[in-house]
Amino acid sequence: MSGPLKTLERIGRRSLFGITGFWRDSLEIISSVPEGGDLNRILIMRQDRLGDMIMTLPLLRSVRRAYPGVRLTVVTSPGGAAVLRHEEDTGIIVLRKPAGDFISALGQARKFAPDAVVDMHMHDSTTSFVFALISGASWRLHVDRCNRLPFNVRVRVPLDGHIMDAFTGLIEGLGRKLDTDLSDRRPRLSSTETDFASAFWRLSEASPAKCVSMNISAGGENRWWGTRNYSELCVRLLASGITPLILHAPQHRERALNIARSVPGSLLSPPTATILHTAALIDGTRLMISPDTSVVHLAAAMGIPVAAMYLPPESGLPNWLPWKVRNRVLISDSRSSLSTIQPLELHEVAMSMLGEVH
Repeated sequence: MSGPLKTLERIGRRSLFGITGFWRDSLEIISSVPEGGDLNRILIMRQDRLGDMIMTLPLLRSVRRAYPGVRLTVVTSPGGAAVLRHEEDTGIIVLRKPAGDFISALGQARKFAPDAVVDMHMHDSTTSFVFALISGASWRLHVDRCNRLPFNVRVRVPLDGHIMDAFTGLIEGLGRKLDTDLSDRRPRLSSTETDFASAFWRLSEASPAKCVSMNISAGGENRWWGTRNYSELCVRLLASGITPLILHAPQHRERALNIARSVPGSLLSPPTATILHTAALIDGTRLMISPDTSVVHLAAAMGIPVAAMYLPPESGLPNWLPWKVRNRVLISDSRSSLSTIQPLELHEVAMSMLGEVH
């Protein structure tokens, strides 16, 4: 059914663009909320990738500092909600795909009654527009790009730097400059997550300070580096006196087990219930080795240097590199897989970043 449903979704989106076109063309468009605009409630639309939610954390905190007493709520996916689980003074509306859940989320947005809605996407999002409209917000903010939907505040943002520059510029369209200190970007953890990590390190009789995190999971099979490559890298790291901690998504448990079994001395991560458990587990490790995925941005948020493997870049790829953390990125020669990146090459990069002589 996914094919017909996708077709209906595309038809619905095109119809919405056409229906709202007359309204869009008649709107008075401004570039930011006017000075003195009454902003007591702000709704942030961030229902996309997990890595985007992680990068948005310091901006949410900066908004709360810029607007003391503001009520802030985020519409996000179940994964994004996990990132925000312990975030203070931040409401969460979880957006799920079933129609009943979608309507329920719309009802929550309407009840919240925001003064402004900020769509954090860098492209037209019909979902964000529907939420902005149903919520009754006076100010509907979107980046000044594409512009096929009637958002009435279209914010010009820098698009030639890191994506965080664009995110910051968009939120500043609310009318106030954000403070430049975005160093407070670690996910908030509770004793549940930190106790989980402490128990693992205690039982393993290892120290995170002598380990590197090695994540094997990413969104698509084209970012699977292969058991042989990961195993060879583990062997090389262990020979250099560094213990690899093998991280994995639940669906890749068997792959992680095969790597760990083939290389005695490597550590296998226990299954992690949420991204916050992963954050607690990697805290204090010396380096993150990973294909391009949300864990790259999680490590950066934790202040952990990153050695990442990327597929050949599109023109916008530099926008999404690890932010404000020491990093090296290896780019495959193939657009369909990471297989052209060699374990020796990645090992040399890792050891260079660790400052080890080998």
